[in-house]
This record gives sequence, structure tokens and C-alpha cells, in this order.
Amino acid sequence: MRMKFKKVLLVFPAFDSDTGSSRPSPSIGYLAQTLEDNKIEYDVMDMMLGYSFKELKDKVASFKPDLIGLTLFTLHHRAVYAMLEKLRSTFPDIKIIVGGPHVSIDREKVLKQCAAIDFGCVHEGEKLLVELCHGENPENIPGLIFRDDQRIIAGQPGPFEQNLSELGFPKLKKFELNKYASEVAIVSSRGCPYSCIFCSVSQTLGRKIRTRRADDVVNEIEYWHRKGKRIFNFLDDNFTIYPQRVYEICDEIESRKLKGLVLRCSNGVRADKLDAPLLQKMWSVGFRSIGIGVEAGNNTVLKLLKKGETIEQIDAAVKIACEIGYEVALFFVFGAPGETGEDVEDSINFALKYPVFKVDFYNLIPFPGTELFDWVEHNNAWAADKEELLDATDKNIRFGSRPFFQTFELPLAKRIALNRTLRGVMRKVEKKYITRQLRKKFGILACPLAQAASTRFVQKLYFGNNEFRKLAEKVRYSLME
Repeated sequence: MRMKFKKVLLVFPAFDSDTGSSRPSPSIGYLAQTLEDNKIEYDVMDMMLGYSFKELKDKVASFKPDLIGLTLFTLHHRAVYAMLEKLRSTFPDIKIIVGGPHVSIDREKVLKQCAAIDFGCVHEGEKLLVELCHGENPENIPGLIFRDDQRIIAGQPGPFEQNLSELGFPKLKKFELNKYASEVAIVSSRGCPYSCIFCSVSQTLGRKIRTRRADDVVNEIEYWHRKGKRIFNFLDDNFTIYPQRVYEICDEIESRKLKGLVLRCSNGVRADKLDAPLLQKMWSVGFRSIGIGVEAGNNTVLKLLKKGETIEQIDAAVKIACEIGYEVALFFVFGAPGETGEDVEDSINFALKYPVFKVDFYNLIPFPGTELFDWVEHNNAWAADKEELLDATDKNIRFGSRPFFQTFELPLAKRIALNRTLRGVMRKVEKKYITRQLRKKFGILACPLAQAASTRFVQKLYFGNNEFRKLAEKVRYSLME
């Protein structure tokens, strides 16, 4: 078959992130592995590792790709547009394709806003990228948006990949693994059947949950275990939605006698899909950290958010996880239409109820494609220019220092004041957890050490320096044991 694109450079753009550059992007990892498996020459540049635009240009000049692929998120999308425009002016003959959640939602609009983009990928990109490289007619590639002279053409999105185990798991051969922290990210399922008003995952990855086989998931763990890796983080949106599959994964880990594992679910799981037997089984094979999407502290707001579970279910799951010994993180959002200051107090009270690892109160962001976005649009409730807000690059905006919108119950001034209170709650919980852990080894020195460890300087160091993070995580998990 005649190849249209023989060399592909996959780029993950830099932005201010909660997790820093701790791990390679799983989406880029899967695309890279697909190119590897199809014998298409490629390279990878993760700009989260600190690479500048000049270094990107140097990479392009030396590798000489004929296609550059980037991941595009809604936040900071205009900054990526600007970078692509500069890249196009330097390398006018190289084609550019973008994928990611922003493209899956805004579709043709992305190519209209940025003339430097030649192709857009709606939904999953593994098969689409291979077909494009192989020279398939663009009109026959499901999910591809492309330019035809002055027109922008978008066909119907293709079907989601149903057999995820057919996709090779990322071996990350072209990634600079020594520059990341210790953990390996694993995605064992895709999709979400729920209808939370603030989330677009069901639109970008589909409402149907698609899972990898248990043996395939553990093949990935074993592959990295042989290379000396021990910390694995499941980034599924719904890892425990099918408890029987989790039991099968745990049984497979046991049967292969994989020792010394530290397994995490930091992306958050649903409380109504957790119970004591499941959490005990997970603990027995090495699961130690689990995030739980609480979202709100009472049933009134949970119904407003269309979360589909109750505060009683959430309370039971958090209690059990803490009793077993898990490092539990709780995730909240605040500022929903109809939510009051008293409702937020309920969230604060729940955040302080159990000895959890940390709590995060996220600024509720009206992402395109969500019910919340439509509500803010309909009520003209934006706090400032919509495009400027949705292009925010500062991670602090996700924690409420700059509200995206306002409601009758929580106008802007009250939201800003609430943010300061919630920041204080987040620091209080974190400091208490660190103190409890350090007391096991350092006794009366735990309090001053915890005070130092919870400062903004140390937090910035932890998320910004992967060597420091590796050392900190050795201490963190040894104290848990």
C-alpha cells in the first residue's frame, strides 16, 4: 500500500498541570504503540518535560516528519493554536493533525479557528491514524475532519473500539522514561454511562463501558514489573464498575505472584461500586491509594449534579476504605446551579469527617458538550469572556480562584471567598494526613515535618521535580506499609 505519511512526530503540549510531568500521556502512548505495531516510523516529544518551542522546532528539523500529531484539551487550546501557527510558518509542508477531547466536542470549529491544522480526529485515534498514514481516502476514514481546498469536511464519527485488548498496550519505547516519576499509568477501560452535568467523557469516549481482558491488563503490569516498576496507577474513569472484572484482575495478579506492587486508582471511582469484600481483595494484591468522586456533601446537590448515587453510599465506601487502611482522596466540585453556601458547608463537613489522604475542591468548569455549559450559555452566566476563560492555562483556575460563572445562590464575590475557605480545608486535611504518617516514624517531630512538607514550596517541588517525587514516594509508601 502506498504510504501517504511515512514519519510521524507525536507531541504532547505543555500546560500547567495538577500532576506535573509524572507520567507519559496514555493517549500518546497508545498512538505510539499503534504506529510501532504497524511499522510506521515515529518519534515522541512530551513538552511537559520542560521542552521549549525552540526545542520542538529543532526536533522537527532533525526528525523530518511529514505528519505532526498533537493532543488538544479545551483549557489552553488557544495557546496550542498559536504554537501550531508558528510551527506551520517554519515548516509549511508538514501536515498537522490534532485529537483529544476538545476536537471530539468542537469538531469542525477547531479547524476553522486554527488554519494551521490540516486534520482533526474525533473520538479514538488509533485506527484513524494508521489509515491516514496508509493513504486511505480521507472521505472514507470515519471520524476524520479534513480540509479540501477551502472547505472543511467532517464525516460521521466511527464506531468506538470494542475490543480494547486488540490494541497493544503502550511499551513507551520512544519516551524518555528516566525523566518521569516512578509510576506507570494503566488504562484498562474506556467510556462512561453516567450523566453528570459537568462531564463530557460519555461524549468523547462513549456511554458504553469497554474493557480490556483481565489477563491483558496483568500482562501490562507484568511487562513493567520485569523492568523494575512497582507503582501502577489505573486512570480509568470507571475502574470498578464491573466488580467481577476487578476480582479477575486481582486473581490474575495473585496467580502470577507479582510481589511488591503499589496499585493506585487516583482518577477517582464511584462509591456505589465499592464494598468491603472488593476493597479487601484489592488491598490483598497491592492496591493502596483510591480516589472517590464525592462531588457534594448532600443528596440535594448530588441530584442537581445528576451524580446517580447518594451521600449514604459515598459515606459507607469512604468509611470502609479508611478502616482498611487505604490512602483515600476525595474529589469535590462546588458552585453548581442551585447549590448554596450551606450546601458547600456540608461538603466541608464531609471532607473533614474521615482520616483521608487529601481532598480537592475543584472549580466547576462548564466544558463544551456538557449540560452545565448549556445552562451557563442559556443564562448568560459567564464570569468573563467565554473563550478567554476556556483557554485558561493556570492550574489555579481549576481550584476556584477565578470562577467561570456565577449563580443566584453563589455570585462571584461569594465564590471567590469560598475558594479561600476551601483552599484552607484542602491544606488542613493534607497536613493532618502527613502528620499521622510521619508520627509512625518520627514521633514528636511529625508536626514540624508535616508543616514543612505541606508548604507550597514543597508541593511545587513534588509536582515539578520528578527526582524529588521519586524519593518522596519511596518514603510515602514505606510509611503506609
